[in-house]
Amino acid sequence: MIFSVIWFVFTVFGSGALVVGLLFLWTDGQLGEVSEKLTPQQAELHLAELEKQRQQEEEARERKQREVQLDRLQQQNEVLQEEITRKQEERRQQRTLTKRFGEAIPEAPAPTPEPQKFYEKLRSGISKTREQMLGGLSNALLGKKEIDEEVLEGLEEALLGADIGPETTEQILEVVTSRVERQELRDVNALREVIKEEIVRILHKEVPIPTVVDRKPLVLMFVGVNGVGKTTTIGKIAAQYRRDGHRVLMGAGDTFRAAAIEQLTEWSCRAECDIIAKSQGVDPSSVMYEAVEKAVREEYDVVICDTAGRLHTKKNLMEELRKMVRVIRKIIPDAPHEVLLVLDATTGQNAIFQAREFREAADLTGIVMTKLDGTAKGGVIIGIVNEFDIPVRYIGVGEGIEDLRPYDAKQFTDSLFS
Repeated sequence: MIFSVIWFVFTVFGSGALVVGLLFLWTDGQLGEVSEKLTPQQAELHLAELEKQRQQEEEARERKQREVQLDRLQQQNEVLQEEITRKQEERRQQRTLTKRFGEAIPEAPAPTPEPQKFYEKLRSGISKTREQMLGGLSNALLGKKEIDEEVLEGLEEALLGADIGPETTEQILEVVTSRVERQELRDVNALREVIKEEIVRILHKEVPIPTVVDRKPLVLMFVGVNGVGKTTTIGKIAAQYRRDGHRVLMGAGDTFRAAAIEQLTEWSCRAECDIIAKSQGVDPSSVMYEAVEKAVREEYDVVICDTAGRLHTKKNLMEELRKMVRVIRKIIPDAPHEVLLVLDATTGQNAIFQAREFREAADLTGIVMTKLDGTAKGGVIIGIVNEFDIPVRYIGVGEGIEDLRPYDAKQFTDSLFS
């Protein structure tokens, strides 16, 4: 009978299955013999020993796998560093060759346009927001000689339509209503100027901005969700610091995506900055530590730290952000000197939710509002500043390096109402 079973297993499943089956039968017999010779307590100890051996073998396999993964990551890091070094050397060689042929060499990106030119660009960029807000206001005032309930309702609708937000809209309405009740405001033509004054008051924040003169190295950290233009913003600001003659070091802390590392590396070449970058999957806090430590050791003027595009609803990723701040402070206790939240104006009220979550994870010092051009939701910048008392540092109204500029409250408001 047993030979018939063996022949069947060999015919259907092959020699490998036959060997496994024979081993099972032999092992089962051995265990049976052992169990007959051992007491129940001894048998239990014997089984526990076998389980312990199995766990040790499993742990050994896991250690081996981790060692292989670490070796692979180290090799990837070496390749990445060699590529960065190669690109930087190519840039130096290109500049040397250019010098030999007597051509002009730009030491940094070209200077930005004159303020007046940027004002025109800004005014054109936020035209949809202006039309949304002022168009609604004009409709509310059409045919009116005095400010009544209907005018106030139209004003509320116009402000909400520009994504200023319910809280800030209510605050502006309270100011207008109070002045009407005190008979300080009667003329509908003066209403627009009152609203402008209140928006200027909200947006104008007298907050000292740390500079390279105050801090060296000046450490800037950029945070924000995916898709807001964070890496591009970092590249543009780095280029501006380089244009002013400062030595800039980037830290590629977005190690969750290989594409983010490559993009920031490309920006470092364009802006003629150095960069600390590792391969995908490396602990981002270690990148931050190495970048800041190198900046202190080699006397860089500015360190710009990139972080992963975290979703503001992911609490574990927010904790990772807090960890990076703690690591940086091991080297420079009062760093980062600026934590800038990059927001996309086209997201409207969602930008306010993002600001609320990031403010809990880090001590935000400023806002960078991108993509103001082409959206009717630019009024969200007013709501964010009013609700969180965080100043705006930069605004972006285009793709070019010159289209991201330091924020001026009066300039922005003038362009919104002109």
